[in-house]
Amino acid sequence: MITYKCKACGGQLEVGGTSGLVCPYCGSKSFLSDADFKGNEEFRKKLLSYYKAEADRKEYDYSADTLWQREGRDSFVLASGQPLHIDYMKKYPYAGFVCYLAKESVVYVFDGGKDAEAFLAGLRRLEFPAADDRLHRSFPELKTELGLRDGGRALVFRRRPHFYPAELFAPWKSVHLAWVISRMENICCALSYSGLRHGDITPATVWVNPVFHEGALFGDWRGVRPLTGGEDLTALRKTAIALAEDTRTPQEMYHFLNSPPREDAFADFTAWDQVITDGFGGHKFIRM
Repeated sequence: MITYKCKACGGQLEVGGTSGLVCPYCGSKSFLSDADFKGNEEFRKKLLSYYKAEADRKEYDYSADTLWQREGRDSFVLASGQPLHIDYMKKYPYAGFVCYLAKESVVYVFDGGKDAEAFLAGLRRLEFPAADDRLHRSFPELKTELGLRDGGRALVFRRRPHFYPAELFAPWKSVHLAWVISRMENICCALSYSGLRHGDITPATVWVNPVFHEGALFGDWRGVRPLTGGEDLTALRKTAIALAEDTRTPQEMYHFLNSPPREDAFADFTAWDQVITDGFGGHKFIRM
C-alpha cells in the first residue's frame, strides 16, 4: 500500500471528503492528480468510491432544509394491517388520488390500483438519452409501492432536500423566474425526446430546488399522451406568467411568454436561450 505523507509536517494523510487528503495533525490538505495514483489503482478506486458515498450522503441531507414544516397528518391502513402515517407540508387533491409533500418523499395515495397503474404507465413511457445521466432527476423516481387495506394504493417517490412546488415561492422576480423557465424547457425537451405530452404543467406540479436551481415535474401522470402539438409549451408559458412578479421586464421575456410556442420543444428552448442572452445578459447563477 502506498502511503501519502503531509508535506508540511510529515504526518500520514487521511481521506478528507471532497477536499482530497487531509493531515490530521496540522490540517494541511493535498489534492491528488492522476499521476499520483500511478501504481496504486486499488487505492484510487477506494477513494473514488468514498467520494461517491460522500456525495450521496449530502444529496439526501435534510438538516439544512429548514423551509419544510409539518402542516398536517393523514393516516391510512396498509394491506398488512399496519398503519401508514403521512406527515405533510402540503397536499394536492386530484380526482382519484392525493399528492402529499412529505419530508423525504412525495407520496401519492390512490383510491384504487387502476389509477396507480395508469400513473406508473405514464412514467414508464419516458426515455432518456444515453449520454445524459442526470435527466431522470427531473421526473418522479419511485421508492416503493404500498397496498392499502381498502383497496387503495400508495406510490412513494423520492423528494430531494429543498424541492418544493414553484408556487410556494411566488411571486418570482424575473431574474429568478428565468432559471425556472429554463428548467421547464429542459423538461419539455425530455418529454419531446420521448414523444410525449404530459398535460399537467402548472405552478403546483413544477417543483424546484432554489438552492441548486434544479426542477422536477410531478402532477398527474395518468394523462400522458403521444406528442401531437405544443400543449405543454403553452402550459409552460401560462405557468411562468402565473408565477411572475412582473412579466414585462425584461421585454424579451414578455414577448417570449406572450408568443406562440415554436415548432417543437428544442426550437422553443433555443428561442428561450436567446432571451437569456439578450434580456438577462447571459447565464448567471444568482442566489435567491
